[in-house]
Amino acid sequence: MDSAVFRNLVRHEFKRKGSWRRQSRSHITKGWWMVYSLLVLISLVGTATYFAINNSLQLDSIWFVTMGFPYMVFFLGLNAVKREWENDTYGWWLTMPYPRKLLISTKWLVVWLKIWVGIVFAFVIASVYVLILSLTLPYYSLDSVVSFMIAGVNWLSLVAGLSPLIIALGILTATVQKSILRPISPVLWIVFMTGFSLIYQTSDRIFPGYMDGSETTLNISHAWFPFSWELPVIMGLSWILTYVVLRFAAHLLEKKLDL
Repeated sequence: MDSAVFRNLVRHEFKRKGSWRRQSRSHITKGWWMVYSLLVLISLVGTATYFAINNSLQLDSIWFVTMGFPYMVFFLGLNAVKREWENDTYGWWLTMPYPRKLLISTKWLVVWLKIWVGIVFAFVIASVYVLILSLTLPYYSLDSVVSFMIAGVNWLSLVAGLSPLIIALGILTATVQKSILRPISPVLWIVFMTGFSLIYQTSDRIFPGYMDGSETTLNISHAWFPFSWELPVIMGLSWILTYVVLRFAAHLLEKKLDL
């Protein structure tokens, strides 16, 4: 496979828009979605600032905003494939003269790159906000900013490291829904959603010293990479499993589609 072809596929995926069918149902323009997003951001910043002014804001609690990232990663992978059917472009996509594993891998890579962009953006915005707090309020210092940033790197690197598998599971779920294995689709939803919930609930045992597993307290370690040696092993195994899941999804597209 020519590397230029792969780059063109990646560039094409980056240019893809959302679901036309979903947009026509919602009757909400892109501009209004931007307005709603801006209002949510303003409300979050305003609430955090209010507590900061009253010296009742624990800086690490700001990272609670990103606790939903793993779920977002899953749905980004899911929608990357689902969008082809919602836009009625699946016929064109599947008849492209490239192996199905390449088509799947392209979508996976583009989603992962978008996640990295989102992670960096969230980290920069949160860090700048906390820096502004430290410069304007006497309750916070530059040391607090450094500790906050280290905590963010620890948490977001965890999300980035495990997101390849989560993306692949989202892609697999969407593919199963369009294959002869469609009857097991509800089972996959239950298994994956329950699995994500269990990870949060048992986080104190999986990542000791990082999160205490409660719904109200985020006990982030401020040491660089506070995780045990098992975590790199888990990540390595998850990347291997990612390859297996993507190959299986490609196999379903190749041999088991139910159109």
